[in-house]
Amino acid sequence: MKRLLLLVFLLGLGMAAQAAESPVSVSNARVRWLPGDLPLAGYFAITSREASPLRLVGFTSPAFGQVMMHRSVAEDGMQRMVDVEGLDLTPGETVAFAPGGYHLMLMDRKQTLQPGDEVPMTLRFSDGRTLDVSFRVEGVQAE
Repeated sequence: MKRLLLLVFLLGLGMAAQAAESPVSVSNARVRWLPGDLPLAGYFAITSREASPLRLVGFTSPAFGQVMMHRSVAEDGMQRMVDVEGLDLTPGETVAFAPGGYHLMLMDRKQTLQPGDEVPMTLRFSDGRTLDVSFRVEGVQAE
């Protein structure tokens, strides 16, 4: 019984250490599905857990040849997308990647995707840390 309790305790410590290493929390990670080879969009909410500012600098995914951060902006009554080189996350702040604002552009699909699939994505930070997140593929009607 003592061994079992010790094992549970050590597993709990290991899980707490892994959670403490993550610089951010990510929620509602999803990819908007479109048919064919059209570019897809990725959305999520990201919250910094750091005591100091943290810079999100990029994304990679084995499911796509290119993943870019963009932001939709209104200019002269027109909406357009601009590249985002990096995003500074203030401690405790949540930034939403959502339609009409920040979003991911997912280009050059490497595999067939359907609603319900999970897509692995790696977030990269300026300090060299990474975070693996699973994005759920959803149809447009899910928004």
